[in-house]
Amino acid sequence: MAVFREVFLVLLLTAAAVVSKPNIVYVLTDDQDVKLGSLDALPVLKSLMTDQGLYFDNAFVTTPVCCPSRSSILTGKYTHNHHTYENTVERGCDAPSWRTLNENKTMGPYMSMAGYKTGFFGKYLNNYGEPGSGVDLSHIPPGWTRWFTLQGNSKYYNYSVSNQGVKESHGDNYTLDYFTDVIKAEAVKFIEESSDSPIFMYIATPAPHRPATPAPQYESRFVGQVAPRSPSYNFDSKDKHWIISEGTPVMTKEVIGLVDELYEMRLETLLSVQDLLEAVVGALEKQKVLNNTYIFFNSDHGYHLGQFKQQGEKRQPYEEDIRVPLIVRGPGIKPNTTTQALALSIDMAPTFLDLAGWPLPEDMDGQSLKPILLGEEPAETNYQFLVEYFGAGTSPGVGCFYYGPYVPFLHDCVNNTFLSLRMHDSQNGDQIFSDFFSTDAVPMSQSDIYFREYYNITEDYWELHNAVASLTDKETEEFEVSCTLCNFGMIIILVTLLDCA
Repeated sequence: MAVFREVFLVLLLTAAAVVSKPNIVYVLTDDQDVKLGSLDALPVLKSLMTDQGLYFDNAFVTTPVCCPSRSSILTGKYTHNHHTYENTVERGCDAPSWRTLNENKTMGPYMSMAGYKTGFFGKYLNNYGEPGSGVDLSHIPPGWTRWFTLQGNSKYYNYSVSNQGVKESHGDNYTLDYFTDVIKAEAVKFIEESSDSPIFMYIATPAPHRPATPAPQYESRFVGQVAPRSPSYNFDSKDKHWIISEGTPVMTKEVIGLVDELYEMRLETLLSVQDLLEAVVGALEKQKVLNNTYIFFNSDHGYHLGQFKQQGEKRQPYEEDIRVPLIVRGPGIKPNTTTQALALSIDMAPTFLDLAGWPLPEDMDGQSLKPILLGEEPAETNYQFLVEYFGAGTSPGVGCFYYGPYVPFLHDCVNNTFLSLRMHDSQNGDQIFSDFFSTDAVPMSQSDIYFREYYNITEDYWELHNAVASLTDKETEEFEVSCTLCNFGMIIILVTLLDCA
């Protein structure tokens, strides 16, 4: 009888521990800028998140393009470690190699092992369920209790999802099919049906990714607003890598009008994301678990809209593309506060595991932000991190003159591979040093570098003037970026990423 009582007590305490774990909700937008001011158009986001939580003023991604960045978020690893280099199956995006190397090591399986009921809603990876990826929509990655996931890339209408492994097709009826609203309803239902265990939710909206189709009630809400005319807007820079200096023409009046239209529509799609947030917060409050829930708001990378003549895209090492919004609310977080601490896309998975009380895997490159969330400012304010992009294309000098409706798809016709060291220190402020390569093959060699750029962002906020000529040979050598020490718990490095496998 005594043994029975002891076993019962252990089970009771274990159950209590599971229930007391915080819920975690991660809301991820697609292509949302922060430097160009998209947050200013979202008052509900401000009231629900910024006013209630912690804003990270120095949040960045380590690869500014969708599938590699999402792979980094899911795994806590740099691109050179998870090997998803671009948005195609051939470059690792939801390829068989992804499932072999990474899928059982994403945050999903770890959060499940930590006792969480897990739910994924929205866009997973750009080629999920697509022909050529090696799986169809019946495939549910390990670790996810609830799986409601888009086939392929971001869409608002006329798409298919995997609903718990079963293909579900949607049309163009706003009430039934608008994708942001559909995943909102699924997320709310998941909350309502999950009172018996802590939940982890990954909600990946299509907004504001092209085609940036707003809900009917938000059409023309921002009519007449134009993309920010920053000092770098349509700036014809001749001292940057050749895609900008030679491969991209100055925007015409017609193109400027298209960029402004895209800017307006992007903001309008984000209004539905506000609705989603409001519904999720309301459902958590109704279930009386809001006070024990961490909610994260983030984007997979930034975006440029006319900067350096680049119409509407990402894939560049400049601040518009690598800076992202990151706002967190939850237990122990002081409302309406801002931190200067560094936060990276590779820090998301370690942070969620740490909040869940699960040990951090040694092969994750990121670090937990939990101490920052709970008010501990880092003792060391200097930092360095790697930004890497492995482009797809040909050697420099070919030229790229396809303009498209909004943007030249430069990665289809020229190589744009770069490795950048983004730095901050008290003496020199914010800096970035970039090597541009004529190949996307890994490993690269020193001889593949065809151009370098350097900016002191504190002095040249819009990165207008390449100051690499001001560096000494010794400084240039020190700034060469390395992945050899890009491991968990280590500050990056002043060596070379040139020999990474």
